Amino acid sequence: MSNIPAQVYKTLDQLVNGDVDNFEITIQNPNKKGEGFMGEMLFVSLKHKKSHKEVNVIVKQAFREKAIRDSIPIRDIFMNEIYFYSKIWARLDKFQQQVPTKYHFQKIPKCLASVSNENSEYLVMENLKLQHFQTHEKKIPLSKEHYQLIVREYGKFHGISFAYKALYPEEYAEMAKGLVDIYADMSGREFFQNGIKYLYEIGIESLQPGVDDAVIEKFRPYLENYLDVFVDSVKLKTKYTVITHGDCWSNNMMFKYYDAKNVTDVRFFDFQLAREASPCCDLSYCIYSGAPKEVLQDLDRYLQIYHDSLSTTLREFGCDPEEIYPLQALKKDWKIFCKLGITMGLMIWKFKTTYDEELKDFTDITSDEQEQIFLTGYDKDAFRKRARDLLCHLYESDFL
Repeated sequence: MSNIPAQVYKTLDQLVNGDVDNFEITIQNPNKKGEGFMGEMLFVSLKHKKSHKEVNVIVKQAFREKAIRDSIPIRDIFMNEIYFYSKIWARLDKFQQQVPTKYHFQKIPKCLASVSNENSEYLVMENLKLQHFQTHEKKIPLSKEHYQLIVREYGKFHGISFAYKALYPEEYAEMAKGLVDIYADMSGREFFQNGIKYLYEIGIESLQPGVDDAVIEKFRPYLENYLDVFVDSVKLKTKYTVITHGDCWSNNMMFKYYDAKNVTDVRFFDFQLAREASPCCDLSYCIYSGAPKEVLQDLDRYLQIYHDSLSTTLREFGCDPEEIYPLQALKKDWKIFCKLGITMGLMIWKFKTTYDEELKDFTDITSDEQEQIFLTGYDKDAFRKRARDLLCHLYESDFL
């Protein structure tokens, strides 16, 4: 039981039908800095002492230090994810059973158990590594094949939510109301506001005077209105809302490959920031935080792939895509809600290019120094390349 909290130990006991005393428990490979800003992950292996039967799980546990919990909404963040798995996904997964299996969205790992008390929260998840899923090297942009797969699956995920909303509007509204908008909470915290301003400042530094003057001129107002830009992208409402993933960067996805290059499957996890919002919040965050230039230049193609998948899913539930979410409405929403993707894209590229030895989580800084989470040493050349590609794309597409 060493290093296993008592509540988690009881949960593991339930997973092995009350026989945990006959299992050897080992903890392997805790997550690295920068892979869990609000808590830590334990990779737990239970091996039966006689039969050698093995059970492998991941335990996500929230930071328990009072100073951190007082300054960051950690409990809300973890309770949000617990609510997503226990209430929202349980209901949406049951709902999709009415259509043929080939149209199901099955890209979320199983949550085997969750525990929450006043000052402690845990989730016990299946270990996807044992199913040959792997994380993507964060410093390398995702390929066009990755994005074809990702947007197709987001189309299914959002499609189920849209269909449930259309067919059972009252039940959907009650379900969605249980989610906490963590983005809205964070936007009111001074350290996060200062972080956004800093990201826009280093973003504009990636542009080249004399070459990118038009882009600089168009982006400059973001430095003055950085908070309004972010808050508007979070709080503005449209009738085209669904349950969103919320935290859509590559570290919250795992992939399976046929060989070294050909990606065949994906799993999405970490639903701590799940909320009701425009699908464009998920899509723009995902694309702007990890796409190479060639994907940005071909954005319309990926939006079409997404919408085709969404439409197929909706039709299976007897819904008309042109009524639920027409493609022209998606493109109109993109101009509004991609602002969230801009902010989160710059933030994630900053984290992705941060030197490993410089990575921090909230246990490394005091409550009055939280903006230090952003002010780490990083590969400026690598960041500036990604930021410039993004900002030039936004200008050329008239999204700024």
